Amino acid sequence: MKNMKLRYFRVIEEIFNAQSLVGASSKLNLTSTAVSKACLEVENILGVKLFTRSNSGMTPTEICHSIVETSRVIRSELEKLTHRVNQFKEIRTGAINIGFQAPALEKRIMQGISRLKQMDGGLKIRIVYRERPYLLEMLENGELDFAFIDFFQLNQNDRLNLEVMHRDNCFAASRSASLSIPELLGGWEVNRQNLWILPVKGVALRERFDAILSARDLQPPQNIVEYNSSVGLEELFLCTNGWGILPFYAVPIVRKHQLVRSNYELLDEMRLESGIAWMGNRTRSPHIEGAIRVFTEERPENGELMLEDPSYPL
Repeated sequence: MKNMKLRYFRVIEEIFNAQSLVGASSKLNLTSTAVSKACLEVENILGVKLFTRSNSGMTPTEICHSIVETSRVIRSELEKLTHRVNQFKEIRTGAINIGFQAPALEKRIMQGISRLKQMDGGLKIRIVYRERPYLLEMLENGELDFAFIDFFQLNQNDRLNLEVMHRDNCFAASRSASLSIPELLGGWEVNRQNLWILPVKGVALRERFDAILSARDLQPPQNIVEYNSSVGLEELFLCTNGWGILPFYAVPIVRKHQLVRSNYELLDEMRLESGIAWMGNRTRSPHIEGAIRVFTEERPENGELMLEDPSYPL
């Protein structure tokens, strides 16, 4: 067994999965001859036959099943070890993994990252943009140090620490008109016939809107374009004259194309809170603790103030 190499386990497992040399060679990017030679080498090292060879392929023997099970355990443990080593290296070198899903916080996030780099030029920063469910899973798995997300229904998660950075509410708008959410719902039978440009399911704003419709037994719109990125979104609204549910921090963009009222009736169910979230039951290195302080030391922004004061700094 001392001559058994890790690459041999991979070869045997791929032959086991494909039950043919051709299938295994395709997965391994090797020739069938090279795969056959490696298999024979393993059998010679172990002194047992791992496969019964026939015209129909390679049938695993009983001992082959045991070897493949062991191979999978070894691969799993190596992956865990690699993850731990990478974590250790990042702690030593000073690395921060940040999740980002809350567009309202984009300016503050980038300003904070700039401050972190000014404080420590050697700090390695990685930003991951994904939908909120993926970011929460990455936080749970330790793949992210913290994330900037919408707090919708997260207060029930006692494993998370949450710090509000932005508060807002919503209105409905197209290229040429706008409505408060109560007005929109009051005329929903007509309004739902419009083209709607909405975030994909899983984005907190979409979850809130769907929940509001469901609570009032209102049918969702049928004519929909869904998006998961703001890239090209303004142009899409302009070209289609579609309707969307927009937070008030988007008022400056809407003002470029129409007059926006100075006030809208608000709906508490569409009140938004977003900010920074991190796992409360984890030990964090000093540079992670310092980064969290950088992002939480300023007062929360209020998007609703954009209606009263167009110069409000968001």
